Amino acid sequence: MNGICGIHGGRAGAADGSAADGLDAMLAALADYGADAAAWTEPPVALGGRRSPVTGGSPATGQRRSGTRFRIDRGDGFAVAADARLDDRGALCDALGVPHAERAGLDAPDLIARAWARWGRDCPDHLLGDYAFAVWDRRARTLFCARDPIGARPFYYAETSHGFVFASAVEAVLAAPGVDDRLDESTVATWLVRRNPLSNTRTFFAMVRKLPPGHALTVAGAAPPRLHRYWRPERAPRARRASDDAYAEEFLDLYARAVRDRLRGPDPVGAHLSGGLDSSTMVVLAARELRREGRPPPLAYTWLPPRDRQPAAAGAPEYEVLDAVCAREELRLFHHFEVTPEELLAMSRRDGVYPGRRLSGLEASVQRRAAEHGVRVLLSGWGGDEGVSFNGRGLYAHLLLSGRWPRSAAECRARGLGPRHVLGETVGSLMPPMPRRLRRPWRDPRSFPNTFIAPAFARRQPLWPAPRRRRVGTRRTQLCLLRDGHLIRDTELLAASGARHGIEYRYPLLDRRLLEFALGLPSEQFRRGKWNRWLMRHAGQSLLPPDVCWRLAKADAHLIFDPRGNVYDEEVRPALLQALEAEAASSTRTQYVDMPRLLASLRAGRVASPREAMLRDHALAILVGF
Repeated sequence: MNGICGIHGGRAGAADGSAADGLDAMLAALADYGADAAAWTEPPVALGGRRSPVTGGSPATGQRRSGTRFRIDRGDGFAVAADARLDDRGALCDALGVPHAERAGLDAPDLIARAWARWGRDCPDHLLGDYAFAVWDRRARTLFCARDPIGARPFYYAETSHGFVFASAVEAVLAAPGVDDRLDESTVATWLVRRNPLSNTRTFFAMVRKLPPGHALTVAGAAPPRLHRYWRPERAPRARRASDDAYAEEFLDLYARAVRDRLRGPDPVGAHLSGGLDSSTMVVLAARELRREGRPPPLAYTWLPPRDRQPAAAGAPEYEVLDAVCAREELRLFHHFEVTPEELLAMSRRDGVYPGRRLSGLEASVQRRAAEHGVRVLLSGWGGDEGVSFNGRGLYAHLLLSGRWPRSAAECRARGLGPRHVLGETVGSLMPPMPRRLRRPWRDPRSFPNTFIAPAFARRQPLWPAPRRRRVGTRRTQLCLLRDGHLIRDTELLAASGARHGIEYRYPLLDRRLLEFALGLPSEQFRRGKWNRWLMRHAGQSLLPPDVCWRLAKADAHLIFDPRGNVYDEEVRPALLQALEAEAASSTRTQYVDMPRLLASLRAGRVASPREAMLRDHALAILVGF
């Protein structure tokens, strides 16, 4: 994994010494990405990057390692800074006409430069994998930036009076000349009131924005950057196959290719294993492919605590699943263990792009343990719920509204649901956002229970607009989930926290080929009778024991570890209280937070609900984070 940054000084006229100095400051802010830094300058552009030891191949597979460098072709006039892992390289090289003898020596920046020379701004349409890159075209005097369809690689940017700056990390953009750290107060207010605010474009800083997944951005001269969307998942073709087995066969072929493409890298490889269908099938495919290549199987990591620390009231169905999968594939499994107070405070201070995510606390111990084992690539089953492992939400509303009442009744009977459920889903899918004049007033924060927003701040600052969502039908619901921002939220958080341990996260179930296949599936491949996730269950029979494939319930690791969502035990809370009291003496951010209420909640320890726990996390991170 690489950290990249750059400055386009088009409005200032040139990338002079001050721009070069600014690039040095940006590179210093990318220190988490590795010690090996590189820089390249040609007015009006300066590009830089840092190398992590993750990117590239492994000695076991005979693939060449590659890291951050700049692909500069004096004949073609292109410079590329890329944080990229490209898949299906053979097909890409065929399309580009690259001779076989040259292919082993090409890394991602080389291929991106050739793709730009061949297809121009359409080049992302031909790239598969995880990437964020910038191409400087000397002849066209154009800087072209693009981000992969799911946002697996971060890309932040800002417009200044001098031009345009970008980087893999928010702190690197803030280090650039002309970028200030003034907070976006609308974002702060939204996070203090809403449990799960989502945005593909906004950050906590007024000047810093995100390049949305599946988008590209062009900078030319002094004109404002032009943003355009290149990936449109709604255009995925409908899939019509002859039988369930045909769907399963095609899915398993795509899935195996997605896993195989993500195994390039040094050994050992790590993988999340939760006990669910997505992570279990992913780990089995990875283990079998690695053995086929003569490499050791992945080390498996779970958020679940060891059995002897699992609360008796929570039940333990996931442990039997983990044992079955690990026994079949001869895997070593490492459980979640406690996060120290110092780690919790460090996460609050540094993972401020998305503060207070409980994912941070659970994943911190995984990252620490994986780094100790030398893991540099960590596979995750994140994203299956939106793709091939989708649970079929929206189906009942679609059946009811399309007049297919007999099937709707049969589906509900199979799942033990009554008419009220179908009617509720349908009404909820169709209901538009409530007109502003009819919404419950929130100017008094007490009208929103369990929030920690300061009353004076609540009275003056509006929230983000509420998203419009129509979720009638499985395909429409999937599209809504892909664009609402929750995928990018966690991939960015994992990219930032993983970089500090030299770990790169890879998501086979978010492979573009798999997502487009899933979006074309008919609804019965997702929900059939009492079974949701039908295709994943049917196809998974060749990978998993039957009792793993066909079980209906899955416990949440958050709830097993802590049923009420309270991670602040007696050891952690004193450290948090001490830090907050110190912050309150000097921080201007206390104007946003109801400090008496927050301190009282921390002293009490427990909270009224998981929602209050999450909002308390948000308030803590806003005070001491980023």
